[in-house]
Amino acid sequence: MKALWVVLGVMGVLLLVVLLGFGSYVSAKNQMVQMNEDVNQAYSEVNIQQQRRLDLIPNLVASVKGYVKEEEVVLTNIANARAGVIAAGSNRASSINANSQLDMAISPLLRLQEAYPNLKSNEQFMRLEDELAGTENRIAVERRRYNQALEAYNVYVRQFPNSFWANIAGFHYRDEYFKGNPNNNVAPTVDFGK
Repeated sequence: MKALWVVLGVMGVLLLVVLLGFGSYVSAKNQMVQMNEDVNQAYSEVNIQQQRRLDLIPNLVASVKGYVKEEEVVLTNIANARAGVIAAGSNRASSINANSQLDMAISPLLRLQEAYPNLKSNEQFMRLEDELAGTENRIAVERRRYNQALEAYNVYVRQFPNSFWANIAGFHYRDEYFKGNPNNNVAPTVDFGK
């Protein structure tokens, strides 16, 4: 009789361990699914703002072309960068890279108003420039939110015991962060002697 109680006790402990392990797995998997969807939703918001920028660019370029015939290289670079973003499609790594190229192509366009003072008085250009600047701010905010959601997901799937459950459930580290432009690592040279 005593052996029966020992066997039942061991079986009970094993059943409890299995139930706790299963509960831990289900809880971790549900959390990983939610965090993965948070990352996808945050990236969707980035895409919405980037699409807004893509829609504004042709209007901005068209309004500048009337004033700036000599700056064809700047306008061509923007058009090519915009085409690169469109060609990147839904591949996140390609899209992130293409949008970084577009960021670099747009900045000279916004500096054109210094070389062409009449451009400042063009209401359509000023409105579009304000829209583009607002969109750039929105993109920066959404990129930051996306990076934060991705960081939370990556930390969660790499922590123990979640890393064990993540491997079983097929959730892995994702290195799809928006990163700064490497050209910004070099400080600009200021020369007041000229």
